[in-house]
Amino acid sequence: MSNDNRLGFRVTDGRALMAAMALMITGTIVAMMVHHYVASPAPDNAITRSRLWWEIVLNLQLLSVGMIWFCYSDRIGDASGRVKGLQILLCAFAIVSVLMPSILGAISAANNWFEIRPNPSTFTSFFAFGVGFWLVTLVVQIILLRLRNKYSKRDPIRRGIRFYTPAIILGVILLIDAPGGGTRWLVMTPVLLYLQGALPYLMKAFRQKHLPENKFQG
Repeated sequence: MSNDNRLGFRVTDGRALMAAMALMITGTIVAMMVHHYVASPAPDNAITRSRLWWEIVLNLQLLSVGMIWFCYSDRIGDASGRVKGLQILLCAFAIVSVLMPSILGAISAANNWFEIRPNPSTFTSFFAFGVGFWLVTLVVQIILLRLRNKYSKRDPIRRGIRFYTPAIILGVILLIDAPGGGTRWLVMTPVLLYLQGALPYLMKAFRQKHLPENKFQG
């Protein structure tokens, strides 16, 4: 008989995991939209006009919004005062983040980009708008999280350099790929930025715990 007392990771907050999944789904969708632009020949459309593709995307958007709401509904209901207001704001910013494909699609429809391919300078501005909007949302979420911890008297979570690994990887890809005229960094930007945004939820979802002792008879 032997005892095995070891550390492991378990899902301790399934709702936070759902929010992380919603963000990563959104990052993948935006990356597919960018890839379609940079990989398709110049005469083709920048964004697919496939009805089936957009039906799938819109259904995933509804699923993502639902997962974000499910993550925050009890947190909002159980909170009070300033903490409740901050929880509502966090939920709102998270929902806006996962609705980015729909926002980009609406802008494309308004500018007739489903019929006429935007030129590279327009696409660059469009891409910069999306990234900038997402970064502002991320900064606001970080500030709101700190205020929430302050008002709820929670111990602040210290995050080392490893927490910013997705952003660092993106910086490395940008430095290597962009100078040579590559497009990989364009496709990887939404994937890695949304992964960076999902990390706080993943950290909350997975907490390190001591696994129970396992007893084996031999």
